[in-house]
Amino acid sequence: MNTIHDLGGMDGFTLPERDQGPALKEGWERALWGLVWSQAIPGYSGGLRVDLERIPPDLYLTLPYYAKWLYGEEQALLRSGLATAEELENPDGPLTMPDFPNFTPPGPAETIQGLASDNSDERKATVAPRFSPGDEVLVKNQHPSGHTRVPRYARGHQGVIQAHHGVHRYLDDVVGNEDPNQQHLYTVTFTGSELWGDRGNPNDRISAELWDFHLEPASQS
Repeated sequence: MNTIHDLGGMDGFTLPERDQGPALKEGWERALWGLVWSQAIPGYSGGLRVDLERIPPDLYLTLPYYAKWLYGEEQALLRSGLATAEELENPDGPLTMPDFPNFTPPGPAETIQGLASDNSDERKATVAPRFSPGDEVLVKNQHPSGHTRVPRYARGHQGVIQAHHGVHRYLDDVVGNEDPNQQHLYTVTFTGSELWGDRGNPNDRISAELWDFHLEPASQS
């Protein structure tokens, strides 16, 4: 994913005035925040970032932060069948009840309980990790067309495994014959000069959480 949505490390962009100041400062933003955490759309878990990457680039650069969230939630409602385009265009018009057996939206108490519970997406490991803390690794220089959790500025660069977090749900879009199987998750730390060259401070450290699938031993470079 090499579109404008991967802004990390790019120059020339400023924070829109609308997004400066306190977060969730307007009622619609707080309502949207509650919606995001309370809904449970079948087949949608973890899809918000993917939907944000579907926002047209020119629109993405001008939308306020939480308006991007709203766009993503609208796409999820349409994709899941919980709402139609006509219903979103005319929320005061007639609504149809989607046919999802055994689907009951959680209430406030259930939402709070869910936020307070362990939702790390960690899985029981059935395969051994490929790397350990202290190992030097190279981030694969891959540029998939779908969603990836690898920042563009880290691809092709060398870092050190800082921590191992066990097996976690793999959140990239994998296509074709690639089978990620179980993926161990790591914190990989880079120096500023490794990522930014002579413009980077060698004393700076930048960390990214990456899966086995993203990495190879540095000795192979």
